[in-house]
Amino acid sequence: MGDAVAAILSWVIFYFVRKDIIREEFVVGNRFYIGIVLFPLTWLLVYYLVGSYNALYHKSRLIEFLNTAIYSFFGSICILFLFLLYDKTGDYNIYYKEFISLWVIQTVVTFFIRLLFLNSAKSQLTKGSVFFNTLIIGSSNNAANLYHSIINNKEKTGYRIAGFANTNGNHSSALPDGIINLGQVDDVASIIAANKVEEVIIAVEKKERHQLEKILQQLSDYEVNIKLTADTVDIISGSVKTNNVLGVPLIELQSGLMPQWQQNIKRLLDIVAGIGSIIILSPLFIYTAIRVKLSSTGSLLYLQERIGYKGRPFTMIKFRSMIPNAEKNGPELSSDNDPRITAWGKTMRKWRLDELPQLWNIIKGEMSLVGPRPERKFYIDQIVLQHPEYKYLFKVKPGLSSWGMVKFGYAESVEEMIERMPYDLMYIENVSLALDFKIMLHTIRIILSGKGK
Repeated sequence: MGDAVAAILSWVIFYFVRKDIIREEFVVGNRFYIGIVLFPLTWLLVYYLVGSYNALYHKSRLIEFLNTAIYSFFGSICILFLFLLYDKTGDYNIYYKEFISLWVIQTVVTFFIRLLFLNSAKSQLTKGSVFFNTLIIGSSNNAANLYHSIINNKEKTGYRIAGFANTNGNHSSALPDGIINLGQVDDVASIIAANKVEEVIIAVEKKERHQLEKILQQLSDYEVNIKLTADTVDIISGSVKTNNVLGVPLIELQSGLMPQWQQNIKRLLDIVAGIGSIIILSPLFIYTAIRVKLSSTGSLLYLQERIGYKGRPFTMIKFRSMIPNAEKNGPELSSDNDPRITAWGKTMRKWRLDELPQLWNIIKGEMSLVGPRPERKFYIDQIVLQHPEYKYLFKVKPGLSSWGMVKFGYAESVEEMIERMPYDLMYIENVSLALDFKIMLHTIRIILSGKGK
């Protein structure tokens, strides 16, 4: 809202400054009113895509000024080329003046309003009216040292220590009075839920670093920010990235995997592609729905609970391709010659038409165009017993298509799910917009060739 107000004010100021630059009368024309609408929308889109609206309470005011200046610079270039270069002035110096005026006005007005919010946020952290329940995981000695560093730190970062979870079972007296021992690291699930933990700081000894993988697996299901205490090796190797001079040096683990701007673009593409596909493919939706109803008795859509991002369940929607009550005896995976699949259901699966309603899951934000295919808890529990690393797939939203689907196709058993898993793990480790684009191209090729499995 602050950026929208700033954009409107910037447009009003720039409109009249520009009139002076190009020597026009100071009159309000149609372009003024069009700009009042388009200018805020353009800037809000730019700032959203670059991730300006994330982690307000963790922002540095200096870094925010630099970011605002940089993003406004490139945004002003776009506006110049899209809306201002059609002026037939015959003088390129005028374009330079317009650009510099727009950039400076937009940067100054936007940051001034942002500074009001950032100062308010900083005041809330300092007073303690805003805080983040924080759990420390590690050994007693490290937890005590970290606790003292946080509470004695001049920079108030909002950490409110909810307690401590032990990694070595040593209940020594090293813990200060202000920190509560909430249990062992194996109890982390109940500790997070009971104390509404938002931040987790892992403070293990060097000799306990082998436990990190297990701890991170346990935390993969939860919507918490994860940080690690840094030792000398971490600092020298460059693992610690921070601009907070007064804060406690910590290694922040990025849960989104992709840079924030790529995550935002990915979400925007999901929404645009989802809505656009439903509109464009509406005749195919209608035709498929009619064929489903004619193929057999039963409901049009098939709803099934799947496990998605951060281990949260959601209801996945598909066109029904099987006879009614196909799983009356419990969960059962399908196969190519499954007698439960209707004749039209086989055709739908071949061309992936049964997946079309999942576009609604994508629009709702439960799924993405590309990501590991979501499975049912019944099968996930079986896989995790053999391969705990399967939980890493919950780091991203499940997808309509995936690397595993392109390389392997549908799984007909738990063994095939495990066989497909390495492809989806590789996707997690290499996730990017470019990789998503490649997977979508291969998915389209498979669909058009009618080779869906």
